[in-house]
Amino acid sequence: MRRAPQRGILIGLAAFAMVWAVLRAHVQAITIDEAVTYTNFVRPVQPAFWTAHANNHLLNSILEWTFTRAFGTSNLVARSGALIGAAIYIVASYFLCTLIAERFLLRMFLFICLVFNPFIFDFLVAARGYGLASGFLLSAICIVSYAVVPATKSRRVVSACVAASLCIALSFLSNFSFAFVDATTIVMLYVWAFRRAPSRKTRAKLAVACFLPGLLLAGALAGQIILQWNRGELTYGAASLRETFGSLHRASFYELDPSVQEVLFIDLPLVIPMIGGILVAWKVILILTHWRSLRSARSPLFPTFAAVPAVAAGAALVVHWLLLRIKRIPLPLDRTGIWILVLGTLFLGILTAIPIPTRAGEISRRSLTVLMVVLGSYFLLCLRLNYFKEWKWDSDTDKLYSVLASYNHACGLRDIAPNWRYDAALNYYRNASGRENFPKFPHADELPAGKRAYVLFEPQDHDFVATHGLSIVYRSPSGAVIALNPHVEPSPGETPCPAKPPDPGK
Repeated sequence: MRRAPQRGILIGLAAFAMVWAVLRAHVQAITIDEAVTYTNFVRPVQPAFWTAHANNHLLNSILEWTFTRAFGTSNLVARSGALIGAAIYIVASYFLCTLIAERFLLRMFLFICLVFNPFIFDFLVAARGYGLASGFLLSAICIVSYAVVPATKSRRVVSACVAASLCIALSFLSNFSFAFVDATTIVMLYVWAFRRAPSRKTRAKLAVACFLPGLLLAGALAGQIILQWNRGELTYGAASLRETFGSLHRASFYELDPSVQEVLFIDLPLVIPMIGGILVAWKVILILTHWRSLRSARSPLFPTFAAVPAVAAGAALVVHWLLLRIKRIPLPLDRTGIWILVLGTLFLGILTAIPIPTRAGEISRRSLTVLMVVLGSYFLLCLRLNYFKEWKWDSDTDKLYSVLASYNHACGLRDIAPNWRYDAALNYYRNASGRENFPKFPHADELPAGKRAYVLFEPQDHDFVATHGLSIVYRSPSGAVIALNPHVEPSPGETPCPAKPPDPGK
């Protein structure tokens, strides 16, 4: 009697997550990295997404290019690849949660922790490849788990491994920074399926199914790009594992609702990881202590399932660490390490759900469930609509362009120098609008003198404003300002610009 309402609540959460992602994709301003993708790899008539470049997330660029040709340029179209990734990720999370957790409370909050982590959710919206890559990575685990956990026929397991292999390849094609975790995950899925294989012949089929389809697909689509890849593109990252995990911790607990923050008497971002680490270690010790009884019980949540995300993430981090030591290639940082959050959360959910038939085991399960309830509740209170954590300073680029456009129509303003944070996004809106006669907004690491107007980041460019005697005519909440230079005369065909931005509706 309770299953239908519980299923309805979980489906409702999934539907809300998708609607929220679409709403954010529609209302949020385009950011620098999204705009660079559009300008370099999407806007050209001839496909430019075969270019070897760190900003070119291949599958996302292909989808964005295709949808732009079909529907024109808009925020939703630019973020079409990310929204497809969001749908895949949300569906995979839903089915994994229903498989992992028998108790509804854990099932619901595992889903919330997987989907509504504010940092993960940012990349279910932003026009980058991280959401797609995470969705396909989680889908590969989901597909194999539904074949292996119920101990179904070997033929179905082989088919599931083929599908998982293709998902892993699509994850890699979505974002090359997932290369090592994709590789370690498919190896772990093969090991998991291998343990259930009844014969050598079946095991050989599983090996072919797990590795060959994905290698063929990835090689066919990305082989040329990989051969052209420049080591100079591998510059973004961390110098230590502490920096890696610190960046993910800050991003996951970023910007709690201020009204809630005021009433909290403890530092939850500090307390939750500490308590979580203790509870996870306790549960692992209990599992090792009762290993024989768990194995003899043939539980579908036998620790092998938990080992898939845990070992895959751990092995990928080891590979990254070795490359840092040997080749000086940076470790994952912020968005390039988002897979750590995805697999870490999945591991925590599986670990919590593993039944240990002792009093200590039950206390451990309840304690971890409470932890996930607190964590999921915190994430829900971090829901945001108007900005990405990674590019908060770019949250008003649409408003900046609107003000510049009103000046362009009112007084012919064209001579504008933007801070490097804004030129790409302004060029996106220039191309999307087509109603203004701006030249291409130039990119410059240092602002030039003698321009008629500037788009500046006030916390950084305050001295430039004072030194050149600029007059600020518009301020945005993100710190961006538009400033006019009273010392520069209008060019022929231009008129003096008003000190107050004209009404864009006139």
